[in-house]
Amino acid sequence: MIIHLAAALLLFLGWLNGVIHISPALLPANFLLPLWGPLCVIVYELHFRGGEKADQEAESIRFGITDEVYRNVRMDKGGVEDVLPIEDVLVSGSPRQRRSLLLSVLHSGPRDFVRSLRIAGVNDDTEVVHYAVTALVEIRSEYTQRIAEMEKKLSACPGDPRILLAYADLDEEYLKSGIPEESEKTELIADCRNKLEKCLGAVSWELRAAGNSGAVSNSGDRTAIMKRLAEICLLQGDNDSAEYYTGILQEENPYDGECCLLRVRAKALARDGGAIKEILSEADDRNVYFSPEQRKQIEFWSAVS
Repeated sequence: MIIHLAAALLLFLGWLNGVIHISPALLPANFLLPLWGPLCVIVYELHFRGGEKADQEAESIRFGITDEVYRNVRMDKGGVEDVLPIEDVLVSGSPRQRRSLLLSVLHSGPRDFVRSLRIAGVNDDTEVVHYAVTALVEIRSEYTQRIAEMEKKLSACPGDPRILLAYADLDEEYLKSGIPEESEKTELIADCRNKLEKCLGAVSWELRAAGNSGAVSNSGDRTAIMKRLAEICLLQGDNDSAEYYTGILQEENPYDGECCLLRVRAKALARDGGAIKEILSEADDRNVYFSPEQRKQIEFWSAVS
């Protein structure tokens, strides 16, 4: 009895400190069943630590994936040569392959597989469609919630460049996720541009107030904001604004390869081949540094102009 009471008390203290993970319903058995009670607690703890059940994973709970469902879908065995793109498996794979693949996608995190989830959403397997649609709805809901929270922050401090820049970052992240449809995508791009323009105005005003002594702390670099604005203007097809921002960028950063390429793209949008040749020639004369990836783009524009 002394051994039993010592073991039961030790396990109880472990439960109080969070070391032992048992249901409170087992505590009476722990004390009242000599030796067998503590033994049941130990077995339960070993099962908890070694299980790693699918139905205890955060991603699985949201999509209704239980341990039984996950274990009933067997993975096909094969070599590296048998590996196929996700899209191909979802279109032409067997029902078992499609289900196992989609479950793996959901377990690893669905945000990186939005395109694949869209393909799965029109599958002829209702179970695959259910998981895919649920995942897409969950991702959209998360972004909607984050945007609503950001809107509250911006309402409290409308002119704060930090919040404006964070809002623009969120808009761009949502755009890159692949979730927004065409109409929503157009609105997001316009909203992101609006936030960046306000942020640029606030940062420029603070710089002037500080006597142009340097960039404003934690509010984003003016040049980086202007580069993002130029990218968005090019994406919208707004040639006049793209010309304006890229012109300022090239004037203020004559040795920046990215600014040079943005200027080239703005001239390409205006279909001004002569201006492209002139920009590339000036960059060559100034020995502007281009990264290997940028050099590929330079070669392309040199060939087409």
